[in-house]
Amino acid sequence: MGKISGKMWGGILGLMFAGPLGAIAGVFIGHQIDGASEKLSAMNEAAVFQINLMAILAHVAKVDGHVDKREITTILSFFRSSGFNSHQMDAIQRTLSFALTQEINLQDTCLNYKKASNYEACLMLLRVVCLVVMADEKIHPKEKVVIEQIVQYLGIIDKDYQMLQAEFLKTDDKYYEILGLSRGVNVSEVKKAYRKLALSYHPDRVAHLGPEYVKVAEEKFKVINGAYEKVLKESQAA
Repeated sequence: MGKISGKMWGGILGLMFAGPLGAIAGVFIGHQIDGASEKLSAMNEAAVFQINLMAILAHVAKVDGHVDKREITTILSFFRSSGFNSHQMDAIQRTLSFALTQEINLQDTCLNYKKASNYEACLMLLRVVCLVVMADEKIHPKEKVVIEQIVQYLGIIDKDYQMLQAEFLKTDDKYYEILGLSRGVNVSEVKKAYRKLALSYHPDRVAHLGPEYVKVAEEKFKVINGAYEKVLKESQAA
């Protein structure tokens, strides 16, 4: 039996997923296999995450009725800065271009991904969407609505979403909100909150998504550490 090409594997995976997401999966895995001579094992947790993420990012990019080239540049810049290599970027760019031609059912995509993954992966997916949307420090009202829908569909806890939003604030309480705290907390409460977040957001929890997302998680960890140092210092001086 001859070697199965990436294009053929793509067709098989398209049938497995079904619908627009299946077609997107076919394009992504097809390019991955053709470029790296990989087998069907390429369809792992990291690939499933990437496929769903690109589908959702494509949906968000079109939410205001048109696709701005700057939005696509921002999305690709995020992946590039996260450490994806040239072969991976080629697959990402081709898959994203194709995903933009598809009608994505946001609710079905999020609900199905939630069933197939763990909470940490869902939280990472939301974080990436927010990082991309907020890259220019502005958010379109329709983008805000879509993000709130993603939060709901993925079952993200309100407090986790509020702490994520706090990263993009420019208020005096920003560092407290990143830790899920309010002004007036004592040293013991600050340390307790930090220990909990250090465990919940440890980069090892997303290792199954690949080294690129470990890097994203490490940046989140730096944000938590920075907020902790600032809030702890203020609480000790109070």
